Amino acid sequence: MKLWQFFSTHATTSVPAIIVVAGLSGLSNAALLTVINSAAHSVSEGVSDFRLVILFGIVITLYILCQRHIIRTSYVEIEKIIETIRIRIADKIRSSDLYALEGIGRSQLYAGVNRETLTLSQAAAPIIIAVQGAIMVMFSLVYIYILSSTAFFLTVLIIAVGLVIHLNMKRPLLEGLAAATTRENELFDSLTHLVDGFKEVKLSKSRNDGLFAHIRSVAHSVATLKSGVGLRLADYYVFNQVLFYLLIGAIVFLLPSMTETYSDQVTRITAAALFIVGPLTMVVGSVQVVANANNAVRNISMLESVLDKAQKEASDRDNGGDDPITTFETIELSNLEFSYRDSEGEPAFKVGPLDLTIRNGETLFVVGGNGSGKSTMLKLLTALYYPSAGRIALDEADIHLLGYQNYRELFTAVFSDYHLFDRLYGMNNVEPRRISEMLRLMQLDEKTSFREGRFEHMQLSTGQRKRLALIVCLLDDKPVTVFDEWAADQDPEFREFFYRNLLPNLKRQGKTIIAATHDDRYFDLADRVVKMELGRFVPVSGPGIRSEVAPDRETPEGGENPTGENS
Repeated sequence: MKLWQFFSTHATTSVPAIIVVAGLSGLSNAALLTVINSAAHSVSEGVSDFRLVILFGIVITLYILCQRHIIRTSYVEIEKIIETIRIRIADKIRSSDLYALEGIGRSQLYAGVNRETLTLSQAAAPIIIAVQGAIMVMFSLVYIYILSSTAFFLTVLIIAVGLVIHLNMKRPLLEGLAAATTRENELFDSLTHLVDGFKEVKLSKSRNDGLFAHIRSVAHSVATLKSGVGLRLADYYVFNQVLFYLLIGAIVFLLPSMTETYSDQVTRITAAALFIVGPLTMVVGSVQVVANANNAVRNISMLESVLDKAQKEASDRDNGGDDPITTFETIELSNLEFSYRDSEGEPAFKVGPLDLTIRNGETLFVVGGNGSGKSTMLKLLTALYYPSAGRIALDEADIHLLGYQNYRELFTAVFSDYHLFDRLYGMNNVEPRRISEMLRLMQLDEKTSFREGRFEHMQLSTGQRKRLALIVCLLDDKPVTVFDEWAADQDPEFREFFYRNLLPNLKRQGKTIIAATHDDRYFDLADRVVKMELGRFVPVSGPGIRSEVAPDRETPEGGENPTGENS
């Protein structure tokens, strides 16, 4: 989408009305030239015309009013457009498919919401001023034509040559800006690795040096690309300045030999030519601004296109009944499969087929090594990932018919890659006293507090952050509670509390508990234990373990014989 199409599509104020006001501003600016030239000519002839003073006051008042209105309107309008874009992108993100969203990456999302919209915000006023300058140039050319048609055609010819060169120089500028944007996104990703993986970086000098070398390489690449764009812009700016001087020189030195009547109009035409240098400079100066804004519009359009695709798959599956689901008897996974895909779209790791029936009110432990597929299974179970094959049934009804979002409302969870919110979004009826009691229970009351609708002092240790996430999870009060290795970062005291006190208490409340865990010493607390290896359920046995298993429906390659869970 081009810049003009973008603004005309998103503007809430009438674009023709803005153009009319900009035209009046440019016309009044050109009229100032006419009035000043006429007054100067009168003075040179020893005549004083008070009517020109009055006309000057009227014209400059019109110019001030139009200029003020157009600049104020442009600022307000662009901020409304940016507000709409940010809200729309946020809405598309929240409605998207999780797996597709993970593939987009944070750098592109943050750039679309922040950097590109900031570029548009900063471009609004210069572009409007440049439009006014272009209009003023047009009217000034008309004035020059009235004075001398020869001077007009000479001026138009020189400006046309400049425009042709401008168009030839524009393409490499845009290509350079696009390449720089791509590398800047890569730089952001690298810095994210440095901050998010700081502990791992500090533990390995080779990793530290390797990551820093990559950051330095990308930063150098960005600087090289942007410097190249800057050098082209510098050459372009110098060329246009020379073009202006050539225009003045042609009027002063060349035009007298082309027309006999020129000497009578030399002062006025030269003044007019000098008068349009400023507006032309604004137009030329806006080239980079327009190029940056066009690039921002292109990046926003590309991001929204990707989000539309991610959103469509989610919306197609989320459509269902409007009645909220608050209870159930069984959740059944039947031949459920999911495949991760590489950058070429080829399957990289497959989970499934999975067969499992979960009963209301039971405590189910899911065990298995790292990379066995436990977290993916939990995301499939909670409908955060859409299965590539098989189905999930709630009391024998396919959740595709019930609506995935309606089904998700059954769950609250603390995933291994959980995000800790500082506010209780969507929980409007929670009593602050209850929150304070839970903070004391989790020994967090001296670390943080809940005031004015938010948690204060979020700088907590990993274990403390997980305990705070657990509090939010419990306050959510859903029928099914999912824990993905919650106790892994807790000290022995809280690990014991989690398994011996918290889980039994939730079970007494009628909650269904599904916990991925490595803590085999607590397996006796589960109603059942299922194990995963290589994305499949396999038999599990041991002291205190209750696991009802049956032969799987097929044997995978390599001689494995995983089993599906049979209720």
